[in-house]
Amino acid sequence: MTVARTRCVALLGVTGHPVDVEADVGSGVAGTHLIGMLDTALSEARDRVRSAVVNSRHTWPDARITISLFPASLPKRGSMFDLAIAVALLAAAGVVPAARVADPFFLGELGLDGSLRPLRGV
Repeated sequence: MTVARTRCVALLGVTGHPVDVEADVGSGVAGTHLIGMLDTALSEARDRVRSAVVNSRHTWPDARITISLFPASLPKRGSMFDLAIAVALLAAAGVVPAARVADPFFLGELGLDGSLRPLRGV
C-alpha cells in the first residue's frame, strides 16, 4: 500500500482554488482520518465514500487510511470532494493506477450506491 494523489477544486465565493487530495493506506489501527480544514459536510465524506466504494463492488482496505486535502489553510466545504477522495483512495489501495489519476481534477458528490451526482453550477 502506498500514497496516491489526485486533485479537486475548492470554491471561495466564485473563485476556484486547486486542492491536492492525498490518500495514504498503510499499517496501523484500521480507520479513516480526513485532515485539512474541513467543514461538517466534508467530514461526513468518510461515510459516503466508504459506502460508495463498497457498493461499487470494491473492497474497503482494512488498514489505517489518512486522506489529506492541501493546502490545509484553505477552507473546504461541501460534498464536491467525494469523487477525488474515492479515486485517491482506490489508487493508494492499488485498484487503479496512481499515475493515471495524479493530474486530472475530479469533482463530484457520490451517492451511497456509488452513483455520481451532479454538482450545482458545474
